[in-house]
Amino acid sequence: MFRDHQTVQDFAPAAPQDDDERLDPLLGFPAGVARRYEADSRQERIRHLRVGIVAGILSYNSYDLISFFTFPDVAKQAIVLRLIITALAAAVWFWLPRLTAFWREMLLLGAMLAACAVPLYLFAATRAPNGALSFIDFLLTIVFGIAILQVRFPAAIMLTAVCWTAGQLVVIFRPELTFDARLALSMQLLMASYFLLLSSWLMQRSHRQAYLAKLRETERSRGLELARQSFAELSMTDALTGLGNRRCLDEVLSDWLAETRSGRMQFALIMLDVDHFKAYNDRYGHPAGDQCLKEIGAALASFARQGSDVVARYGGEEFVVLMRAVSRPVAHDRARDLVEAIADLAIVHAARPDGECRVTVSAGLTHLDIGADRSEQDVLAEADIALYGAKRAGRGRIELAAKKVVELLPRIRA
Repeated sequence: MFRDHQTVQDFAPAAPQDDDERLDPLLGFPAGVARRYEADSRQERIRHLRVGIVAGILSYNSYDLISFFTFPDVAKQAIVLRLIITALAAAVWFWLPRLTAFWREMLLLGAMLAACAVPLYLFAATRAPNGALSFIDFLLTIVFGIAILQVRFPAAIMLTAVCWTAGQLVVIFRPELTFDARLALSMQLLMASYFLLLSSWLMQRSHRQAYLAKLRETERSRGLELARQSFAELSMTDALTGLGNRRCLDEVLSDWLAETRSGRMQFALIMLDVDHFKAYNDRYGHPAGDQCLKEIGAALASFARQGSDVVARYGGEEFVVLMRAVSRPVAHDRARDLVEAIADLAIVHAARPDGECRVTVSAGLTHLDIGADRSEQDVLAEADIALYGAKRAGRGRIELAAKKVVELLPRIRA
C-alpha cells in the first residue's frame, strides 16, 4: 500500500460506463456492451457453431441414403447439391475463428440460406409420389439454423422471411398440388416460421438479459471494490498534501523492517522538518502555511523514485522519506539533494530569526543494512535524533544518525 508517492486522486474509482444497458427491438446491445459481449462470448460461440455444423453435416447428408426411394428422379442432383453445401459448411467451419462477429454471422446466414435452398429446390423439381416429403426437409433445415445454430435474431428474421417467401412461391406454383395440399403446406410453413421466430426471440432475449444482469452485477461489485480500495487509501492518505499519512508510514516501515531482518534488502529513512515553521505561520497565516507544506510535499513526491520510495507526512511540518535498496552513501547524497531541492523552491520566509529569507528543511538520516534487527520506534528515534542534530548545527542541512546512537538505542529500549 502506497509503495509509490501517488496522491489519493490516483486511487479514485473509475466511474462505470453509462451505457443504456437495454436491448433494442432486435435484441441488439448498445455498442459498448456489444463489444464486451463479443469478447466474453466469442470462443464459446465459435465452439457452439463448430459442433453444430459437424452435427448438421452428418444429418444433412444422411438423406442421401433415402433419396433414391423418396424422389429417385432428382436423387443424383440431391447428392451433388448436398455435397456442395457440405463443402460450404466445411469452409464456414474453418473460417469462423478468423472472422469478425458481423462477418461470422453473415457467413452463417448465407450458408443457411444455401442449405435451405437445396430441399426447397428438390421439392419444386421432383415429380415423385413421395416428393412432397422434401418439404419437411426444408422446414427441418430452417429449424436447424434457428434452434441449433441459433443464428442471431436479425439473421433469424431474414432467414425465415426469405425461406417463407420462397417456400410460399414454390407451393403456389407447383402445378400438381391440390388446393388442400397447398393450404396445408402454407399453414405449416407459416406456423413453423412463426414458432421458430418466437422461440429465437425468447431464447436469445433470455440469454442476453441474463448477460446484462451479470454485467450489471459485475460492474456493481467492481464499483464497490474500487470504492473500498479508495476508502482504504483515503485512510492512509494525508488530506492536505495527498502523501501517505502516519498510518501509511507505520505500515510500510513495518513491512520493510521485516524484509531487512530476513536479509532481503537494505533501506534508508529520512526525517525532514521545516525550519522555523511556527514563525512562518505567525507571519503569513495558516492558509499560507498549508500551501507551503503542499509545495514541499509535492517537491518530495516528485523527487521520489517510482515504485522504490515512499513519501509520508509524519505530522505537522515533518515529513519522512523511505528509500528502498540504497547504500548509506547514496542515501546521504539523495537526502542532501532533497534538502537543496526544498531550498531551491525559494519560498519566501522573512520571519526567520537567523536571517535566512527562504524556507528550508533540516533532515536526519538513518540507514539499515541487510539483516539489521531494529524496531520501528528505534528507527524513527534514530532519524529524529539526527534531525535535531542538523537543527543544532545550523538548520537547512542533513545529518546522519551516529553509529553509537544506533547501537545504543536498542539497549536503552530493553
